[in-house]
Amino acid sequence: MYNHPFVAETISAGIIEKGYAVVDNLLPESELQLIKERFEELQQEDEFLKAGIGKQIHFTIDNTVRGDFIRWIDTKDQSAPVYKLYEYVNELVQNLNRTCFLGIKDYETHYAYYPKGKGYKMHRDRFKTNPHRIVSFVFYLNENWHDGDGGELVLYNEEKQPIETLAPKENRLAVFLSETLHEVKECNSERRSITGWLLDIPTELTFLG
Repeated sequence: MYNHPFVAETISAGIIEKGYAVVDNLLPESELQLIKERFEELQQEDEFLKAGIGKQIHFTIDNTVRGDFIRWIDTKDQSAPVYKLYEYVNELVQNLNRTCFLGIKDYETHYAYYPKGKGYKMHRDRFKTNPHRIVSFVFYLNENWHDGDGGELVLYNEEKQPIETLAPKENRLAVFLSETLHEVKECNSERRSITGWLLDIPTELTFLG
C-alpha cells in the first residue's frame, strides 16, 4: 500500500509535533525502479564526486567526518525519474508554508552513496555561514536492507542524546528540521539515497550566505 494521500499533511504534523517525520512505501514499485536504474547509470558513468563539509569558501573535504559521494540533481527537470518524488516535495513545501509559516522558496537535492565503512559524524545541515536550509529530507534506495547493514540516521536533541534512529529502508522518506543534530552511522554495506533541503531563498542565491 502506497501513501499517496495526505503525505504532506502527515509530514507537516510530525515536524510541528516533534521536529521530524517518516513515511514508508512512498512510491509505487515502477516509479521507484526508474529512480534506482538512473542511480545505477550515474554510478557506472562515474558521475559521483567526493562530498565535503561547509559551503563556498568554507568548503573542505574531511574523510574522518564525512564519507559519502554525491551527484547534484536538476530539480527543474520534469522528465527525470526523480520528479515523481518531487511531486511530494512540492506539496510538502506548500503545506509547510501554510501551516508552519517557514517561508520556503526552493529546494536542492543530490543522489548520494556511502561506501562500506563510511558514515557522517554528528552535524547540522544548517550552516552558520549559510543558514538557508530549513528542512532536510532523505529518500532511501537500499533494496533488502537488514539489521546489521548500518547506515542508520540518528537524530539527537540539543543535549546530544539520541531521540530517534531510522533504518535506511528502501522507499522510506525521512524529513527533519535542518538545525537538528544528526549523524549517519558507519555503513556495513553501500547505502544509497536522494538527499535534499528546503530553502528560504532561491537555490541560485545560496552563494550569498
